[in-house]
Amino acid sequence: FYRDTRRDRLSAAWHCLQYRRIAQKAERIITVSEFSKAEIHKYYGVPPEKMDVVYNAWQQMQRIAPDDGVFARHPQLQKGGYYFSMANLLKNKNFPWVLRAAKAKPDAMFAIAGGGSLAEEAGRLGLADLPNVVYLGYVSDGEAKSLMANCRAFLFPTLYEGFGIPPLEALALGAPIALAKASCLPELYGDTARYFDPYDYEVDLDALAARPVAPPDKVLAKYSWDKTAAFWLEEIKKYAQQ
Repeated sequence: FYRDTRRDRLSAAWHCLQYRRIAQKAERIITVSEFSKAEIHKYYGVPPEKMDVVYNAWQQMQRIAPDDGVFARHPQLQKGGYYFSMANLLKNKNFPWVLRAAKAKPDAMFAIAGGGSLAEEAGRLGLADLPNVVYLGYVSDGEAKSLMANCRAFLFPTLYEGFGIPPLEALALGAPIALAKASCLPELYGDTARYFDPYDYEVDLDALAARPVAPPDKVLAKYSWDKTAAFWLEEIKKYAQQ
């Protein structure tokens, strides 16, 4: 499904080598999750005490005006009646999972945002022309806000992520979030999300939706751009005085 040429592998190896050199020479490393910190330690040999974690946040969504025009352009998407996800062709994003979930649940609509040849890749998987899948292409911030705020659930099947901002944005907009139980996601979202096995292509979305979750308030309060900005301001002051 995904290209994996010798040139790609050589490029990845070269970049990994450069990242290792940079990481080991850096005075400090700031990353976005404890998972990411552990991965840097594991693969690049950077001591944990040399690293800090500063989280991403969601408040940018408050400044974006929702654009409901996307529903006029795609009338098959009824508010509250579709699953929404964002995709690309990177292997870690696990795009095939959404298609197979859609095939397993033909009574529900699935809206997929993202550029590239998603429909063509679906054809290569033998999952082209699913009548309950709508490919939206690139969407604006306003359209994404409307799609998140009105979806049945936001699906995030990624296999590997350093942080993963889209589920946090969806959670802030009141959407139920269903996430892969993988990488940093359980650390970041705790019991506010419903988790699934990202290698299970026959997950029962109705059973998943029936699982209880905690209110999002504590999670949303934990992640703040004000806190992140305050951290960086202090760091800049510290190094400016040296």
